[in-house]
Amino acid sequence: MSAPLLEVRDLAVGARGLEIVHGVDLVLRPGETVGVVGESGSGKSVTMLALMRLLGEPLRITRGTVRFDGRDLATLSEEEMRALRGREIAMVYQDPMTSLHPLIRVGDQVAEVMHVHGVEAAAARERTLELFARVGIPDPARTVRAYPHEFSGGMRQRVVIAMALALRPTLLIADEPTTALDVTIQQQILGLVAELQRELGMTTVWVTHDLGVVARLVERVVVMYGGHVVEDAPVREIFAAPRHPYTARLLASLPNPADDARPPLAQIPGRPPLPTERVEGCPFRPRCLQARDVCAERPPLLDRGAGRAACWVPVEEWT
Repeated sequence: MSAPLLEVRDLAVGARGLEIVHGVDLVLRPGETVGVVGESGSGKSVTMLALMRLLGEPLRITRGTVRFDGRDLATLSEEEMRALRGREIAMVYQDPMTSLHPLIRVGDQVAEVMHVHGVEAAAARERTLELFARVGIPDPARTVRAYPHEFSGGMRQRVVIAMALALRPTLLIADEPTTALDVTIQQQILGLVAELQRELGMTTVWVTHDLGVVARLVERVVVMYGGHVVEDAPVREIFAAPRHPYTARLLASLPNPADDARPPLAQIPGRPPLPTERVEGCPFRPRCLQARDVCAERPPLLDRGAGRAACWVPVEEWT
């Protein structure tokens, strides 16, 4: 087995004495494709921003290590991180409109990614044209001079993808890359990123709440809830035999396209914990049908089948 490209251990993020991401462990190997799933507010995006060292004030990493290709990112200076972002680690953000400057031509914004890493202007312009063609933006010679408002949501997202791939990064983080796009454009964007990932051999992290996306695109799934990783397992294992009650309830809420009766979708009662709430024990305990007295103590990730789950109650004892 190859050495990890990214190894996150006990990562916590907080502000003013309040912790909102709690002891996340995550290991990514070269060329691996991993999905990070969970409800809104589960800590997925904050964790990814912490890896990139892009947390806004007052958030900060309060403990843990983030080792990328042998370097602890938590200890690098901002100058060292700027040299690494874009060239070795890149991110596709979930809202392309807020990821692009409205007053700068889209081609210039893609070229700027290369300029800051020492690529000459002429080479950056040529590479931008190649990238526009590669991500499916028509007539690159003309469209590189357009402004973001002249593009549809799908075209803007393609520009953001071009920016992320400009320097052929080793690790690509795609944070809800199809949010607010219609279904047809979603499929085009998902197919495009998957194709480029295979072509370039990148390690890729898909951050999403859409289990249908991870079923098709990833090898392994990390499930987050309330700022915790509650399950980490191969994608086939997750869908065939989930080992955490939260994962099982997420899967139960999916519609069955083969069911002509179309019964009401299953729901998870209650709500996720707010970032300001301090939860004792298992964070899913107030909503969990399998909760026991032992769940008053917070469980670690325990070996379960081919993966790991943070649950004291074995599946065979679930009611």
